[in-house]
Amino acid sequence: MEVGVKRPLTVDEYAKEGMEMLKYYESGPWPSHVAELKKSKYPIEAYAAGLAARKTMWAAGSAKIRYVYTGFIARRTRDGKIAELHFRVWQPSGYLYSTEKLRKLVDFADKYGLGLIELAGQQGQMIISVRPEVADEAVDYLRNVVGTDIGATGDTIRELAACVGPALCEFALYNTLEARDKFLTHPKIYEWMSNQLFPFKFKAKFSGCPFDCTRAVHRADFGFIGVWEGAPEVDQELLRRKIEAGEVDPAKLAANCPSGAITWDGKELKIDGSRCKKSMHCIRAAFPAIKPGKKVKIAVVVGGHVKGRFGGKMGKPLAVVNSVEEAMDWVIKTVESWMEYMEKGVVKHKDRIGDFIMKVGFKKYLTEILGIKEERKPTLHPSLRAGAVLDDEERTMWANWASKIVEEYFGKRP
Repeated sequence: MEVGVKRPLTVDEYAKEGMEMLKYYESGPWPSHVAELKKSKYPIEAYAAGLAARKTMWAAGSAKIRYVYTGFIARRTRDGKIAELHFRVWQPSGYLYSTEKLRKLVDFADKYGLGLIELAGQQGQMIISVRPEVADEAVDYLRNVVGTDIGATGDTIRELAACVGPALCEFALYNTLEARDKFLTHPKIYEWMSNQLFPFKFKAKFSGCPFDCTRAVHRADFGFIGVWEGAPEVDQELLRRKIEAGEVDPAKLAANCPSGAITWDGKELKIDGSRCKKSMHCIRAAFPAIKPGKKVKIAVVVGGHVKGRFGGKMGKPLAVVNSVEEAMDWVIKTVESWMEYMEKGVVKHKDRIGDFIMKVGFKKYLTEILGIKEERKPTLHPSLRAGAVLDDEERTMWANWASKIVEEYFGKRP
C-alpha cells in the first residue's frame, strides 16, 4: 500500500466502530430504538457497521421456497455472514386485526424470525424477517396456524387496498371490506395469488366514496369507488340551523361547487342531480345536513397507475355497477388478455394493464375483449387533470368533443 493512503476498514472494524456510536443512542432519557433492537434477534452489528461506514451493509440475496413464487425478498450482509428473508403477508381487509390474530403473528415472528414486525405504509403489507433455513416450514405455519399467506410482491397480485369503509367512516357508500374479501376469494384471483406471474404487477383498490382514500383512480389497475345516482340529499331544516349557527355559508357552498349544480335563493338550497359530479365538497362542508343520495352504485375504473412504460395514467371509467361481483368477469378477461397479448409480443415485460389498454386501444378493449357495446363519451371526472396520458383515440375523442362545444356556443369558424 502507498504511503499516506488510508487502508479501508473491514466490515468487522466498521462494526466495532459502530457499536461505540450506538452507545450514544442508548444514553439519553428518551426511548432508544437501539435498546429495543437488542431485545430482538436483529443483527445489531450489521446495523452498527452500516452506521459507521455511512452506507447499508445489506446487499441483494437469493432464496428458494417450495411452491412459492412471490411474497418474499432475500438479502444478505456484504460479508455474507448473515442472510434473511422479508416475508410480505396478506392482511385482513381494512387492516383491522383481532387481538388473537396479532398474537399469532407475534408468535410467528418469535418462532421463525427476529422477533420484529414491520407495518409498511404504502401497501400496508406486513414484513417479517425470517431465517432462510426455516422458510418452507414458516409458510406452512402462516397458512395453517396464523390463517394468512405469503404474497404481494413481484409481477403478481399485490396487496388489495380497501378503505376502512363502514367499520369507521360515515361516508362509506358500500361495504369495502366485504367487497375486498369477495374479490380476493374469487376462484380465479385466489388461484393467481401466489403462483401466477403476470407481465407486471396488478393492483385492485376499494374506496367507499368519491373521496377515494385508497387512490383507486390514480394507482389501481382496477378500482371500485362508491358513488350514487342523482343529487345528494339535503335536510333543509338541519342545514338552516347550521347556517344560523355560522357553521355553513350557503353562498360559498354554491360558489365552490365544481359543476355549478348548487343554487341558493336565500331560503332553500337546491342541487341539480343531472349536473352533480360527486366531488363531495358540499357533503364535507355541511354533513350531515347534506348526505350522499340513497341510490348507491359502484364506479369501476381501469388502467390507473403511477409508474408504467408510458408514464402515469388516470384510471378510465369503465362502468357503474351494483356490486363488485358484477365486474369480476371483466377483471378476469382483462388479466387473461393482458397475458395473452404478452405471448403475442404486443405486451412487453413491465407493461401495466393501462399500458396494455393504450396499445390495443380503449374501443377495442371495450368491445372485443370485454364485450361492452356501449357508445363511449368523454368523462368529466373531477380528478382529470393535465398530465394524464391519453392514447390517440382518446385525444381524437376529446378534440372532437371540444370542437362540438365551440361550434354550439360560437358557431363554425371561418
